[in-house]
Amino acid sequence: MRRIIGLALTVLLLWAAQVSAAERVPLRVAQLPLKIESYMVPSQNVRDSLEKQVDRSLHVPLNGTLKAVEYIPERECLKAWEQITAAAGKRVKAKDIVKPLAEKLQADLVVLPILTGYEQYTRMSFRWDRGLLLHSYAAVQIVGYDRQSDEVFRKGTSRRFDDEYSAAGEVSQLAREAMDDALRDAAIHDRVWKWKTNVK
Repeated sequence: MRRIIGLALTVLLLWAAQVSAAERVPLRVAQLPLKIESYMVPSQNVRDSLEKQVDRSLHVPLNGTLKAVEYIPERECLKAWEQITAAAGKRVKAKDIVKPLAEKLQADLVVLPILTGYEQYTRMSFRWDRGLLLHSYAAVQIVGYDRQSDEVFRKGTSRRFDDEYSAAGEVSQLAREAMDDALRDAAIHDRVWKWKTNVK
């Protein structure tokens, strides 16, 4: 009996969510791929990992049912980006493009992750009691536009390691930590959920 009641409640909740989704205007999100501005280029695995962090920050559970977010296809985002940057010139800054990009794509939220620093090297210590020294540095920026608040935002953070070699000091790990911090500082997850709860 409890299983039947539980199943009935589940069906009722899914039906209510679908009715609510039909009335809701979805948040249109333009998520651009990771832009590399660092001197050193990370491996494809690291780039994929950083982009997955952005994916997670924009993820809405059960979005297929709730229809809370509409993700604009990447090829459309890139095409619009190329058109706007070509018209604006070579030296244009990302923060000057995100609002026109939102207008062109009719996006409510634009998110552009940028890897601005990525370097690592080792050197021998001059002290006899110390081993191989690791220097690593990673820096990330999140640039975007939020239509609801009409805000162009740019949040960045960096991580540095200068000590005896440790896996925790590798540049790939520092880049992941910097990406987490930048996404949190830019409040990407909060911007998605604010729209989800405010829009009727």
